[in-house]
Amino acid sequence: MTRTTIGAGLIAFISCIAFGQPAAHPPAFEVASVKVADGSNTTVAPNGGVMIQRRVGGDPGMIDYKNVTLKFLLAHAYGMKEDRISGPEWLGSASYDIMAKKPAAVPNDQTMLMLRALLTERFKLTLHTETKTMPAYALTVAKSGPKLKEIDPAIVAASMADAAGGGSQQPPTPGGGRGGPLPMPIGGMNVNMNGQSTQLTGRVPMSDLVNELGHFMDRPVVDLTDLKGTYDIDIAWVPEGSDAVGGQGRALAITSSGDGTRTASERVVDMPTGTIFQVLQEKLGLRLEARRIPIEMIVVDHAEKIPTEN
Repeated sequence: MTRTTIGAGLIAFISCIAFGQPAAHPPAFEVASVKVADGSNTTVAPNGGVMIQRRVGGDPGMIDYKNVTLKFLLAHAYGMKEDRISGPEWLGSASYDIMAKKPAAVPNDQTMLMLRALLTERFKLTLHTETKTMPAYALTVAKSGPKLKEIDPAIVAASMADAAGGGSQQPPTPGGGRGGPLPMPIGGMNVNMNGQSTQLTGRVPMSDLVNELGHFMDRPVVDLTDLKGTYDIDIAWVPEGSDAVGGQGRALAITSSGDGTRTASERVVDMPTGTIFQVLQEKLGLRLEARRIPIEMIVVDHAEKIPTEN
């Protein structure tokens, strides 16, 4: 097991190394508010249970979280699932409201570094990473080779530059995926669910696909494909235990973007006939293989339950 300590004063630098990001000091939020949630988004359900409403999103020039836990915030800031974060029990129960204004033209990766630094400062965090060998799924290229549709790198670069500058994205030139206007920003993903099937679409690098797949699996997913491009993803599968056999059905469409904004709508989708394992291999030329793999975890050594507010 490998351990890397992350002290409060060194979070912005050491965490960049530990998580494979540039070791550049990130810009700071122009203004930030961190408060214990007031409970206004908690209501009593018709069956007598408690309903907790959480919000992520809003103005892309802001960080806006309502009624979220510190474990959720750390998972979002470090790009991993909550089950890879451990520490005091209250990390996953106490709720907070955070709003912060970003400087102009700050890309999403820098925003996450800013969020890490903000959480460290306000909660007096001390963290360390541990690498543990544990059951996981390795995403690999199938023997037949990848079947992915790569988006022209020039289009990706132009889109990223445009997004960083705050402008609107332009339609791609021929050869850039599906052609015509972009269905969503580079890095954005749609998840459509109707209880019998799941559809995943996006224009993303493999790291984003792996992160999204992790939400549907019973163990972590690790990218071992060595594929470096940005790809047009459109797959649908039947969850394990479902009796769906094809046709069409209505689905709840959840759209997310790189800044954390999520919106929901209803739409008609084609019903798939294969499991996620079958669809990945048949449609994308990728395989999910069960293995024991070294997985990086975050351990919270210290955190203040009541944050410094403003």
